[in-house]
Amino acid sequence: MKSPYFPSKIRVAAIELESAMTIKKVNNGFELGGVEGKLVHCLADKLNFEIDVLLPPDKDIITDFGNGTFGGIVGMLQKGEADMGVLGLTISEEVSEAVDFSVPLNVLEMIFLTKVPGEMPKVAAFTYPFSRYVWILYAFMIVASTMLFQRIMFRNVTLLGSFLSVLGSIASQAMENVRETPWRRVLFGLWLATATVMPFFYNTSFLSFLTMPEKVPVPRTFKELSDVVLSGKYKCLTAKEAAQTDLLRASTNEYMVKLGEIIEKNNWFYSYSEQFTDHLDEPVAIIIAKKVFDLLIGSPPFVSVKMSDDYLGVWHTAINWRKGFCCRKRVDDVLYGLVNGGLYEKWINDYAFRDKLHKRLEVKHEEPEMQLTLEDLKMAFYALFIGYALSFLAFFAEILIPKRLAIFYS
Repeated sequence: MKSPYFPSKIRVAAIELESAMTIKKVNNGFELGGVEGKLVHCLADKLNFEIDVLLPPDKDIITDFGNGTFGGIVGMLQKGEADMGVLGLTISEEVSEAVDFSVPLNVLEMIFLTKVPGEMPKVAAFTYPFSRYVWILYAFMIVASTMLFQRIMFRNVTLLGSFLSVLGSIASQAMENVRETPWRRVLFGLWLATATVMPFFYNTSFLSFLTMPEKVPVPRTFKELSDVVLSGKYKCLTAKEAAQTDLLRASTNEYMVKLGEIIEKNNWFYSYSEQFTDHLDEPVAIIIAKKVFDLLIGSPPFVSVKMSDDYLGVWHTAINWRKGFCCRKRVDDVLYGLVNGGLYEKWINDYAFRDKLHKRLEVKHEEPEMQLTLEDLKMAFYALFIGYALSFLAFFAEILIPKRLAIFYS
């Protein structure tokens, strides 16, 4: 039986991208590498056609001109200059007006990357054990206790003297001149318990923050990313080769829409073909598909980037065909076998694993430094010396002018 007709040559629109598509001209044909290159070769072997690779003039996957026309690979298919377009093209309603899609090949989860957060400075580690609100509550408790004790606990003590006594009790100093009554003892015992427990919690946490410092906070969700970008603390880059700002602006979440608008306004784009992780040296986030991240960059701990906790959305990728291509059904039958058999996924994992090994060989093993240094304790020594200096000043002042420093007793 004669096999159904299939063109003897297919014009393939693609761009070169390491691990995804490499193009090498050999004699009168093309040798393709990468995940998409292996896919095209597999289709050519199965359907018995020759490959003619065409590169888009703008070297983009897709460029939306906003009037129903496109540039890049999709633009070449729309104009009839190519028959097939490959390289992780996502299925969308807008693009379906210009080109046809094959059956879905893969799923793209859009995430964003930030640089692995660095350590917070140890100089300010004395503030880390308690959160801001706990410090405020603690200070309010000391002020309230000062006023209460000055009125009902101490005998003939000034407000300043009461404050210094309460503050000293936190540092394990004795409190004198306290009125002795049963209900005052209960109140006094409650305060001493608080003045003992709070410093205990603080001291047990302080050394742990010195030896294992906290990481500098970075956005972990798209909501947090939108907030820091709109406040001017971060930049957010998207790929020139993908229409990610269209996905953001089409979101039902207002913060996503605002994020897409500010990216377009500031022209924050990067290219897959460059070392785009270098942008992360600044406060920058990069929106990228998780599969592309694994394929082009690698995976932690051999790359110093951190993935977001949520994702922008999920889209399917497919091969694009020019409108009216004759034999989509036959190609889809072959693709069904490749996808359902796990071959396409295996190619992705193989290239990702290969690149991961290469990056692992480039990483030098370094033993983490866990010991405390003088630099780590600099602020503690500063506070100690300042405290000693103030104590000596108070001591000399009390000796020289004792009658003018009646601050403890009225």
